[in-house]
Amino acid sequence: MPRTSIRLTIAPLTLCSMFLPAASISAIAACYDWPLRERHGEYAYDGDTIYVNIPGLPGEIAEMSVRVRGVDTPEIRGKCESEKSLAGKARDFARQSLKSAKRVEFCEPEWGRYGGRVVASVRIDGRALDQELINQGLARPYDGKTKRQPWCQG
Repeated sequence: MPRTSIRLTIAPLTLCSMFLPAASISAIAACYDWPLRERHGEYAYDGDTIYVNIPGLPGEIAEMSVRVRGVDTPEIRGKCESEKSLAGKARDFARQSLKSAKRVEFCEPEWGRYGGRVVASVRIDGRALDQELINQGLARPYDGKTKRQPWCQG
């Protein structure tokens, strides 16, 4: 490879490496007002999954699901009726909170481990959605690293 080509390749990489750490640090602390996206007439699939459109991304990539950091809510397709019932209540709480919100912020977003979702702390009109769900008895604290506790007894 000629020296000119090597220089043209290395120069942009060097510039990126200089600015990338600063960009990463500022992105971690940032909150975004991503527009909510309706799917089947709603803004949330369940208590901890919200539909958004992320500006600046092309087409279908912009249509993301954001998982609410810090909580585990029951599954809509749960293993028992009590889980499914509580899941419906958590979903309805999230949907109503989003529908009546003046401002929804997605803070400290990062890629999740499953399904190409983004994980973020979510604030609705300044209130933390994870804490609101926990306070209502609709979710449990969850760090994303330990095994989820079952919602069904027995």
